[in-house]
Amino acid sequence: MDINTDQAIGLMLNFANSIFFDSSDSETEVERAPRVQQYAEEIVPRLSDNTFKSHFRINLCTFEDLLGKLYSVSDSTVHCGTVPVPLDKQLMVTIWCLANLECFRSVADRFGISRSTCWSILYRVCNLLLKVNKKFKIISWPSQVRAEEIEREFRAINGFPGIIGAIDGSHIRILKPKENPNSYCNRKSYHSVLLQGVCDSKKLFLDVYAGEPGSIHDMRLFRKSDLNSRIRNGSVIISEDHHLIGDLAYKLSHYLLVGFKNNVVLTPAQINFNNKLSQCRVVIENAFALLKGRFRRLKSLETTRLDLIPLIIVSGTVLHNICILNGDLLEDIADLQLEEEILIEENVYAVVDDVREDLQAVRKRNNIMNALLMN
Repeated sequence: MDINTDQAIGLMLNFANSIFFDSSDSETEVERAPRVQQYAEEIVPRLSDNTFKSHFRINLCTFEDLLGKLYSVSDSTVHCGTVPVPLDKQLMVTIWCLANLECFRSVADRFGISRSTCWSILYRVCNLLLKVNKKFKIISWPSQVRAEEIEREFRAINGFPGIIGAIDGSHIRILKPKENPNSYCNRKSYHSVLLQGVCDSKKLFLDVYAGEPGSIHDMRLFRKSDLNSRIRNGSVIISEDHHLIGDLAYKLSHYLLVGFKNNVVLTPAQINFNNKLSQCRVVIENAFALLKGRFRRLKSLETTRLDLIPLIIVSGTVLHNICILNGDLLEDIADLQLEEEILIEENVYAVVDDVREDLQAVRKRNNIMNALLMN
């Protein structure tokens, strides 16, 4: 998940004066509604933990943990005119932008800042979150010891052996891009970019890759990803008795197991294998659902800045992991159930042509299929 944190710094002032979200969001200063007075300074500190979480989608403990991590990597500030904006207020602005679908102008008004300052804050804090991730390894590929622990957690679900991660792709809706719009139009006829994620049994992301056009297939997305490159060059080693699991959008390999295709009559053993794989694989669908359920901006990014979209998406996944690591869970699951249904429907038709199967992978899958019959 490499994003250059210094990239486009020189253009920040130009970006700040441009329209970050939909052009319908723009107003003159005369037309703008009165700003909320001292919202971050006086109103937020009086909120109870439950009310704070209902507004910001994270609890106060998570916020304080995030703030401490940001202080550890922060070396500059953002000004509202000549007045510096405190880092805690910058974090509030960023979390609010990601957690709510409120228009960008309204967010700026709520926090008593200009839209250009609001954008500068969002851009800066998202970049700081990437630094936080690098320093604290919030999203990182598991060590051998951690991989063994993940394998035991997945095996405890239904006895399926060897799993160290579940992989899938998810669409993030965007506005119609100005350049090459057709490549971003997915099979459901809306414009999107793709987020590829690998997660463990606790729905923690182990690897993410974001920003490719929504028209491409999940397997092509994987082939273009940094994770695939690292597997091929040996910097990521998946041992023979370990593997990722995915749906039929992926090609069977010795390090990525998928189910048996139902284009022929399946045996009871194959059906059992598919069912147990699906029971384990659902964690990645749940992870995407929790990500979008908490940070609802990722359901629909109202921006045409294709160079900035991956920054926002990856920042959301870092925040997602920090929330889980802090035991900060969502109580409402309505969004989760909806996301599962959408993803399952999309994946029914996403089958790759893998006539030339990896014989080593075929033997591995058959051995696991036979072993699962004995559980």
